[in-house]
Amino acid sequence: MDTLNQPATATLSTDLLEPGAFQPRLYFSPDALADLTGSIRDQGVLQPLLVRPRPGGRYEIVAGERRWRAARQAGLTEVPVLIRHLNDQEARMAAAVENLQRENLNVMEEVRARLQVAAAILELPEDQTVARMFALDRRPDSDPERVERLDAAFTALGRETWRSFIRNRAALLNLPEDLQEAVRTGLDYRKALILARVPDPGQRAALVDEALSGATVAQLRLKVTGGPSDSGDVFVSVARQLRDRRLLERLEPDRRARAEKLLRQLQTLLG
Repeated sequence: MDTLNQPATATLSTDLLEPGAFQPRLYFSPDALADLTGSIRDQGVLQPLLVRPRPGGRYEIVAGERRWRAARQAGLTEVPVLIRHLNDQEARMAAAVENLQRENLNVMEEVRARLQVAAAILELPEDQTVARMFALDRRPDSDPERVERLDAAFTALGRETWRSFIRNRAALLNLPEDLQEAVRTGLDYRKALILARVPDPGQRAALVDEALSGATVAQLRLKVTGGPSDSGDVFVSVARQLRDRRLLERLEPDRRARAEKLLRQLQTLLG
């Protein structure tokens, strides 16, 4: 990262800035943006944006897109910036960490930001990162340096370890788009993971309404698994659970090994 001979802060025209490629925030609340616009109109932009140079004399926003949007809405033509020469891996890491530390992300955005941190550490595309993390969880001795860096990064971010992240919340990134949007706008992610088992979008939409109206996780699970008429049928219950391979992948290593052994035994018996 080359920061030599650069001022701590500079001022750039808002027209020279463009949204970043690694912005984890996909939804900008109009109300929150309006509040920030009012604050910037009164006090200006108090926190500089982090940017990196791009071809043609333009700059990509690494962190601070919401401030840039609000500044333009407030009528500002210039904003304070920190200019840094960052490669893609460094920009991805900086964008994720900056947002996790300073912005009020919704759950989907927070999960994506944490995935970006892991992707930067593993030097992988995001769509390959979770699989690699599961592999490292199973065999941490295969790359102890990366494991140590993941441990340190997630400890610094707080809330959860990278192992709990891949088992509990990374699956949100595989939700159907309608459920991802529902989580962005307030649906509890635990309820969304249950509703993801419902293949019909219309039925999912009805259950989302019930969830937002107060239906509990247990009530939704009962509806999704078929209700009291088959809740005691172990065959029906297990068959439904096995349709989602991610449930098996999220188990602790010893429990996953036991489950796979039982499945092989069942396969032999049925065969």
